[in-house]
Amino acid sequence: MARPSPGGNSTAAPGPAAGRRRSALDYLFVLRPILLVPAWTMLLAGHYRSAGIDRMTWRLPPELWLMIALYSGLMGAAYIVNQIFDVETDRLNKKLFLVAEGYVSKPGIVIEAVLLFAVAIVVSFLRYPPLVVWLVAASGLLGLLYSVPPFKFKAKPFLDMLANGAGYGGLAFATGWTATGAPASEAWIAALPYVLSVSAVYLNTTLPDYRSDKATGNVTTGVLIGGKATTWLALALMAASAALAWRLGDNLCLVAAACSLPLFLLAVITQQMRWVMLSYQGGALLLVALVGLIFPVFFVMLLVTYAALRYYHKWRFGMDYPRFADRG
Repeated sequence: MARPSPGGNSTAAPGPAAGRRRSALDYLFVLRPILLVPAWTMLLAGHYRSAGIDRMTWRLPPELWLMIALYSGLMGAAYIVNQIFDVETDRLNKKLFLVAEGYVSKPGIVIEAVLLFAVAIVVSFLRYPPLVVWLVAASGLLGLLYSVPPFKFKAKPFLDMLANGAGYGGLAFATGWTATGAPASEAWIAALPYVLSVSAVYLNTTLPDYRSDKATGNVTTGVLIGGKATTWLALALMAASAALAWRLGDNLCLVAAACSLPLFLLAVITQQMRWVMLSYQGGALLLVALVGLIFPVFFVMLLVTYAALRYYHKWRFGMDYPRFADRG
């Protein structure tokens, strides 16, 4: 589950790592911190919906803070596995070069991923009710199935979309809903608008990598049905998300989905990569911003993450990252 991104385009590789000295920080940033933002967003959205919060609050329950940390490690481990099994595609796309160009050792990141998975499962078992443990375990399993052959959902059309929608919009949302002890009876229905919106965002993320995915045999939904049909399907799913959010009285998802619809419509009308990329970046950022307005501490998390990413990439590679789409 590694496609949806709240902003920033792919990291262009600075060149092979032969003869370069490795840094311990490489093993932190190989976890792809920018892709932890969607998971944090959905955890907080789930908590917001279950707790019935009706005003801005700086306070998060300790159980939720712990789950944010555990889920971050779990998703980071899944992103490591994704990069290990996606080396050739990443080389062609000239991105995610820490693994593809050998800046981190394969045995080292395998051990790192195993430890992160294990800690997330064990601590969840010790600190949370059984349902939460099952949600965490299911999230980890889906992360593996997304990348590891012969399952490799990321290279199977429609399964790739469902894995992202169910993973971020479903499991992460439900984990945030139940992590503080809220009953799960309504969690799955409440998660449906988010499943639809995440699926819409994911679909358009497959298009910038269309050629490289096709060349390496990764038949994503975008590769199978083509760019025009993909943008139409993404628009339909985002519209359905807005409609269902309205029906369920979920103003958070309603505002985010409805405000992102013009970007998805422009992607359909223009069929230009710039608008395709702005649709999924803008759509995701809207929800991130709204969650931040409810939980201002989330903005602090985002600023720290952004500053760390900017510093690391500038110091290590002389790069300006993250940044927005600039493809025409």
